[in-house]
Amino acid sequence: MRSLALLLPRLVLDRAPRAIIATAIVLALTEPLLVRRASEATAGFRDGLSVGVASGASPVIPILALLFAITAAWLAEGVVSELKRDGSAPLALTRPVSRSGYFLARWLSGFVCMAAAAPVALLVLNASANFSGIPVTGLSPVGAVGAVAVSWLWVGSVVLVFSSLLQRGEAFAGAFLLVMPITLVSVLPPGGVTARIASLLPSKTVLDVSRAFLAGEPVMGGHLLRIVVWGSASLALGLLLAVRREWTTSG
Repeated sequence: MRSLALLLPRLVLDRAPRAIIATAIVLALTEPLLVRRASEATAGFRDGLSVGVASGASPVIPILALLFAITAAWLAEGVVSELKRDGSAPLALTRPVSRSGYFLARWLSGFVCMAAAAPVALLVLNASANFSGIPVTGLSPVGAVGAVAVSWLWVGSVVLVFSSLLQRGEAFAGAFLLVMPITLVSVLPPGGVTARIASLLPSKTVLDVSRAFLAGEPVMGGHLLRIVVWGSASLALGLLLAVRREWTTSG
């Protein structure tokens, strides 16, 4: 346990550059939607998103929830596959921690970075909106940590599974598994077998709960339980596959 406590900060520092880049991208994509420059003469993208919803932060919340989930896929990338690609696994796995503990620490390092970056992004968005004189409603920096947690537990765990199986591309595969069920459920007949199978995955539930956290609204316990069950099962599977992976050769 002491070895893990010493290892985690180093792994967090390794993931920190990605978290900083992700924060900048999130702000670049959402700030223009939240704040309309006074010099603009025509309606912008923010106005289009505002149709039928309350003013302020409401139009940005669905975008933020999706961006958080995609960011989770990127920050969770390489937990296992990176060691295989660069051939560092034999040396890394000789650390005085168990294999499962080492991979769990690498997985947690991404979550720590994302959980630290998300409130900062929301604080910047709130400050930007207030500075521009726009009444902000529903952007909760504290809720951002909850949104990150549910996104990470599902998306980060799925990416870990793919990272244990694939040499590269696990972030894309995880993002695809996030979006695919939602797309299938929306375009296929509700009673179809494919749509029913797709609806079993908690992708839509993750985004719904993430939006509720970002808006500072109460979250249904059943939805949280569903995410915890699916996420924990995926995490356990990913760790099992990572521990049992063959490391005698480098890719």
